[in-house]
Amino acid sequence: MEKIYVKLFGDYDEAFRYILRYIKVNERLVPYMAEKTNAFCLLIENFPKKFLKQLNTAAERSCVKVAFPTMLELAPEYLKVLLIGNEFDFKNLAKELKAFSELKGLPQRILEAVIRYKRKNFKITYNGKVLPLGIKTHVMGVLNVTPDSFSDGGEATTVKAAVKKALKMVHEGADIIDIGGESTRPGAEPVPVQEELQRVLPVVRELKRELEKQKLNKVWISVDTYKSEVASAVLQEGADIINDVSGLTFDKELLKVVVKHNAPVVINHIKGTPRTWKTMNLTYTDVVEEIVDFWKDKIEKLLESGYDDPNKIICDPGIGFGKLPEHNIEILKRFGEFKVIGQPLMVGASRKSFINEIYKALLLYEVEPKGRLYGSLAAIAPAVMGGAHIVRVHDVKATREFLAVLDSIRTYDRFYFG
Repeated sequence: MEKIYVKLFGDYDEAFRYILRYIKVNERLVPYMAEKTNAFCLLIENFPKKFLKQLNTAAERSCVKVAFPTMLELAPEYLKVLLIGNEFDFKNLAKELKAFSELKGLPQRILEAVIRYKRKNFKITYNGKVLPLGIKTHVMGVLNVTPDSFSDGGEATTVKAAVKKALKMVHEGADIIDIGGESTRPGAEPVPVQEELQRVLPVVRELKRELEKQKLNKVWISVDTYKSEVASAVLQEGADIINDVSGLTFDKELLKVVVKHNAPVVINHIKGTPRTWKTMNLTYTDVVEEIVDFWKDKIEKLLESGYDDPNKIICDPGIGFGKLPEHNIEILKRFGEFKVIGQPLMVGASRKSFINEIYKALLLYEVEPKGRLYGSLAAIAPAVMGGAHIVRVHDVKATREFLAVLDSIRTYDRFYFG
């Protein structure tokens, strides 16, 4: 079956290079891309070459341009095809394609891809709380109750210290507090279930109690875990979100727990494990497409298992989770392409090592994790402009101030103000 992705190009040269390198088509189509208003592209992979004539006929009738290999006789049986147009064009294309029975299913998939990509707003509800996503960017504050996290390990190893730090982040503007009991820094060893529960569960209980006491019930409590036993325990204690760094891959029972509670869940893309990242050969044919495929597979499994509301599935591309600095940069630069998944999007780039790698390469000095605030803000900017709904950060106050300005620019409508 064909796979459909969104492709966005920043300028003429970028589109030109992509078409020549990956589609191997005549460059005459590239100027057309620059002329289209609000244009984006749909990339269809695994398209049967034998049906290309039908696709071309439908495209001509709907003002969509089709980029495909020039040397068709040498091309494989299944092609990579780029459709160039805008939302209106693609809707017309879907109508025209219905005339060809051999392309059954493709019109619907094209329509669904466009609708998902254009969607901006979501509403997550759980435990009597509502999280409206789309107007302002929501902030998830990082609360590591670990002795060895890469940035703030050892700062909140008692319940009292953890709750105090969480409340400080809430008063600085955090909408969500994400409690983690196991470090995922490269080389980190897994923590036994009972040890993680001893770290996390008392903090969840006390923080929930304190939020209710201070009438801060709108604040969401997230727990960063991939263990089904931990997730089950914290959800029973009133946690609102399970943030699984493994994307439902490390513990197969976690999916059942999430479905049982119908709890909001973050599906984080990962390749390998923290223990193997330093020795793995980390390669991607296309990092964005691979992440989208990973999400689609996990979302499908959740829904097939009886999960009640797809709006509660949050997708995170997993900056640094089995990725080289160039992969992280590409993810942030192309973040808008993730909108094709049609889900709430989250990003966590705060203080991560790829920022330090950029400092070393361009500024010729290194910066410790706590000193990477400016780089962290720069990293989330393209993600927010590209559609991220939630940012996971260590520095809540600075991020909230940064987002106040960025969101104002992002949502500004010059026609509304006349």
